[in-house]
Amino acid sequence: MTNQGVRDIWLAGNSAWNLFNFRAGLIQGLLADGLSVTVCCPADAYLDRLKQLGVQHVELRLAPAGTNPFRELVTLVRIWRLLRLHRPRVLLTFTPKVNIYFCLAAGVIGVPVLANVSGLGRAFTKGGWLELLSRRLYRMAFRSVRAVFFQNRDDQSLFVSAALVDSGRCRLIPGSGIDLDRFVPSPSRAPAGAPLRFLLVGRMLWDKGVGEYIEAARMVRARFATVQFGLLGFVDVENPAAIPRAQIAAWQAEGVVEYFDATDDVRPRLAE
Repeated sequence: MTNQGVRDIWLAGNSAWNLFNFRAGLIQGLLADGLSVTVCCPADAYLDRLKQLGVQHVELRLAPAGTNPFRELVTLVRIWRLLRLHRPRVLLTFTPKVNIYFCLAAGVIGVPVLANVSGLGRAFTKGGWLELLSRRLYRMAFRSVRAVFFQNRDDQSLFVSAALVDSGRCRLIPGSGIDLDRFVPSPSRAPAGAPLRFLLVGRMLWDKGVGEYIEAARMVRARFATVQFGLLGFVDVENPAAIPRAQIAAWQAEGVVEYFDATDDVRPRLAE
């Protein structure tokens, strides 16, 4: 493929951190094919890393966890204006709110969209009015998409059974992908005779099952006191499901778990 006379391929997400960590390989593949790539996302500390890959950036003002109706409508109009101004050749969307808003706006303008549902998000886990509203918006947003990629059969089945998307538009893929040149099997760094260790890597959110992990750790350590449990990941303070640092400190004081702060390279911890 070539980018001669071709408008940009856009990737839209709720943060530069998300796009860099989960879509860098995709971006590099598109660039290697000679395509021009633009990312549309809020700026954060990872934006420079995205730009170093060779992409352009369009600023997106978005509150990923916001629910104020007026502000959300303003955000939707802002996205519509961006797409009408730039008219990307193809739009790839990631994360729940971005999927909904960009697909709604792109459907009005006629921009082709490929959406990626990597998880259900807080709306479905919390339930109530937010889930009902999200279902209605998904149903509207996915009417005109070219395809919706799902990363597990359960999510795809839920969307199809609830008539949120036509089954003919669904594509099942085996996850976001792992860079096998970066993540390769390596010898364990644990010394001989070291105790068995478990490590949960992820954002410190109740929705991620961290509470259940802690309960499991208590049950195991009650029978096998030498087994160790660790947590690694950042505390997402803007997320309503965030686990307070005070709670994590309490678990550490209890001796049930050891906490490791966020890192750009988890491989040394995995090797341990």
